[in-house]
Amino acid sequence: MKRLILDIDENLSQIALLENGKLKEYHPEKSDGKNILGNIYKGKIQNVLKGMQAAFVDIGIGKNAFLFFDDVFQHENLPKSITQVLKPGQPIMVQVSKEAVGMKNPRVTANISLPGKYVVLMPNVDYLGISHRIEKEEERKKLQDIAKKLKPEGMGLIVRTAALEATEQQMREDLEELIRLYEKIQKDFQNASLPSLIYKEEDFVIKYLKDLLSEEIDEIVVNDKDEYENIKRYLKNVAKENISVTYEEGDLMGIYGVDFQVEKLLEKKVWLKSGGFVIIDQTEALTVIDVNTGKYVGKSSLEETIYKTNLEAAEEIALQLKLRNIGGIIIIDFIDMKNENFKRNLLEFFKKELQKDRTKCTVLGYTQLGLVEMTRKRVRSQVGSYLKEKCPTCKGEGVVYSTEYIYKRLRNNIERVLRHVNVQKIYIKGNDKVVKIAAEKGIIKFYKEKFNVDLELVVDNNKEYGYFEIEFH
Repeated sequence: MKRLILDIDENLSQIALLENGKLKEYHPEKSDGKNILGNIYKGKIQNVLKGMQAAFVDIGIGKNAFLFFDDVFQHENLPKSITQVLKPGQPIMVQVSKEAVGMKNPRVTANISLPGKYVVLMPNVDYLGISHRIEKEEERKKLQDIAKKLKPEGMGLIVRTAALEATEQQMREDLEELIRLYEKIQKDFQNASLPSLIYKEEDFVIKYLKDLLSEEIDEIVVNDKDEYENIKRYLKNVAKENISVTYEEGDLMGIYGVDFQVEKLLEKKVWLKSGGFVIIDQTEALTVIDVNTGKYVGKSSLEETIYKTNLEAAEEIALQLKLRNIGGIIIIDFIDMKNENFKRNLLEFFKKELQKDRTKCTVLGYTQLGLVEMTRKRVRSQVGSYLKEKCPTCKGEGVVYSTEYIYKRLRNNIERVLRHVNVQKIYIKGNDKVVKIAAEKGIIKFYKEKFNVDLELVVDNNKEYGYFEIEFH
């Protein structure tokens, strides 16, 4: 049973894919309008860095975007230097390909890509590709033949996984719609002021639906009426009306047991079913993952026990990379094995598990020190950046729950009480951080007007930073 949960909130919206109750994908989104991934801008070249073969582009967001040479040109007979074609003050059409992460500026590309239901149009690149998630050779060959007929001359086309269930005519109509969209973007580019936004990425719910519908979802549950209608229209449009869509009020993350699983994503230690565990350490430069046997002693030889732990860890690591949205360089220290067959089998198994990830993963193999080295394409910020923020007390050496997440947890806990108990007054006891957030968000007035319940905020600085408890009468 695959269920897609969409918990839409004024501060933090969350999308979760559950398979038999277990979290398989998780995508948080702050509702502050600052998500720029996929947006297309009429940008202005600020300065060109010859030594780095890159340029800074003003796209009007207060922070310059970074444009690499390879993200401008992908053809033969390339110019030798970026300075030959890009000059300060020059207008350029660019699309955000990576969000700003930490101290790094957002990254943009001049090679625009427009995703549709079944295909992705790349107007500036002569290329034809099939989704790596389509593995059967006969299916790839069939879709490739169709794509060759449809591909506009001089443009690029990528066939998405959803095309497996589409007809050639549906793929053609999808492509024609994308071509019309690109023509409009070109016209808007000519008329827009400099710098300015000329195309905004579509509603994030529909954006994720396009990706997740290939997962053979049985049911979609959403707590927002507008998005409910939006989803129904979209499913009808792509002939997926067999998927059950339910509108359900309240804290869906709590009702379906997702919030507990999400909070686990913020911990370094991940326990395996066998009793072994994995430690995930994330830094600005790379992520290091360490595998341990822990309580697992096995029933056979030591080497067999280690091998089984490593296999279990490989499966969990592939899932955690996707759930936490970890990108960049990743080093994995599996438990050392002498048996070369075991080492080879482990690597092949790990690669197969990573194929379940829509984000591109590349396994480079074992280093001389016996560590597994890999990369995962970094496109969006890690999940932790949405749910935690730098702690002002330790000046950023550690992290605490973010304002949005504390407020969301406050409301979820209050509403759980209200669903099950008839109360007249609720006391929220927490440190000054929690009390301040509750006061600034107008939580007392909100519950008085909506539920006719009195709330009282009580400062208790003996509680850990950002934590609270609820009492009621």
